[in-house]
Parts: sequence; C-alpha cells; structure tokens
Amino acid sequence: MSVERPWAYSAFPVEVRARRRISPHFVRITLAGDSLRNFAAWGTDQRIKLVLPHPDGRIAEFGLLDEPTPHPSDWYSRWRALPEAERNVLRTYTPAEIRADEGEIDVDFFLHEPAGPASTWAVMAAPGDRLVVNGPDARMGWTGYGLHWQPGDARRFLLIADETAFPALRGILRTLTPDMRADVIIECADAADDLVSSAAPGAARVQRLQRDSGDSAAIEGAVRAWAAERGADIHSDAGFYAWIAGESGTTTMIRRYLTAELGIDKERVSFLGYWKRGGPLVG
Repeated sequence: MSVERPWAYSAFPVEVRARRRISPHFVRITLAGDSLRNFAAWGTDQRIKLVLPHPDGRIAEFGLLDEPTPHPSDWYSRWRALPEAERNVLRTYTPAEIRADEGEIDVDFFLHEPAGPASTWAVMAAPGDRLVVNGPDARMGWTGYGLHWQPGDARRFLLIADETAFPALRGILRTLTPDMRADVIIECADAADDLVSSAAPGAARVQRLQRDSGDSAAIEGAVRAWAAERGADIHSDAGFYAWIAGESGTTTMIRRYLTAELGIDKERVSFLGYWKRGGPLVG
C-alpha cells in the first residue's frame, strides 16, 4: 500500500560510495542508497539539501527520517530547537549527476577558502560515511519544487554563475538546443576550476572572469558590457530569460540591475544565492 506523502521532498538516507578531486577546488562525492531509486531525476538546477553528519558520524533525531517525510515546518522547527552543538550542518547543493536507476547521485563540492563545515567534511569524507539527502521524490509525480530554471518558451538567455553554481549551470546547458542562444558569464578564482566552458554547447558563448578580490566589481562590469552590446530593446524581448546563481549579494545586485535599470520583467529573471559573503547560507 502506498503512503501518502505530505510534502514535495523526501529524506533519502545515503552513504558515501566514492570521492575524487576533479579540479583544484572541486571534490566530487558519489552518494548511494536504495532509497535514491525514488529520487526524481529532473536535472537542470535541481536544489537539494544535505544533512551532514557530526564528526562522530551521528545524525541527530529531529524527525526528518520519519516515514513519510514530514513537512519542513515540522522537522526544521525541531532541528532549530536542538542545542546548537547538536544541530547537524544543513547545506544546499545541486546534483552534478543523477543515476536513480542505480541508486546514486554525484554532488560536486566547491572547497571554499577558508574552509567552512561542508568543505571540511567533503575533504575528509570516506566511503561508508552516512548522511541524508533531502530532495524530490518520483513517487510524488512532477511538482517542480526546487527548480529555479523556468524558461518557458524563451530562446535567448543570459546565464551567470560563480563556482558554487557550476553544477547547476552545467545541468542547464545540457538542455539547450541548437536553435537557442546563451550568453554565459562565469566567475572563478582559479581557471582550472572552470567546469563549464568544456561542457558548453555551440548555442552558448562563455565569458570567464578571473576573481581577484572579494567584491563583485568584475561581474557587474561584465553584465553592464553585455547589456550595452545587447541593446536597449532587451526589456521588450519576450523570448529572453536570465538565470543568476552564486553569492547571495551579487545575485541580488545583478537581478536589481536587470529589472530596475534595464526594465526586464521580473518573471523573466531567476536568481538563487548558494552562499553569502562572510558565511554560507543555511536556510
């Protein structure tokens, strides 16, 4: 008998199957578990939340693994009520690859400097380590929850990302067809961490910015230069769509520029903060 699921996401208990360094600052971790055979392989910028183990391997009890998975208003409130030292670290990621039929997903961790809890865990993770993935459940059917990429019938795109959003951007680029055109602006401190350019289809024109400081001046300048090249009629192009992801303050600034200064309809601009300068996002 099927169990009614009250929420679009389910909790998937998993363990580390493999870990490998794929660039100077990216570690790819393969997570596996029979429960992942129910993971919904929607792709693109699918958002998931990882519940990382304590250093001793524990996952605190806060209701997340109840069956069926409860609504976040339940388990998240219980997580918040725990003493701070007892709360497992929660972080948001996008799967780099989904192999639901094999019960596996790959998650690419960008190693921040200085390292935060997730980067520290990713460097030390070993096969057999247990954690929890909160993600879409195929048994719920299509809900679209956790997807910011909602281009509709658009055919011309502006895609902007820093390293933390590279896995999501790669997923989006896979969906582009030859009749589409995309201007892609990426930012990274080390060119060897560019996992985007080699994966970009012919429909995409990629500009890589070297990040040499902690501000957003370079990427802001690149967006303004793109707008000058694109022309003043961009706001009236019904076939245009922008997607921005990375540092929270930077994505907000770019969205404001596109909508308030260029006049692009807010419905045609999606943005997502993966981290916050001075400390990662946890919500």
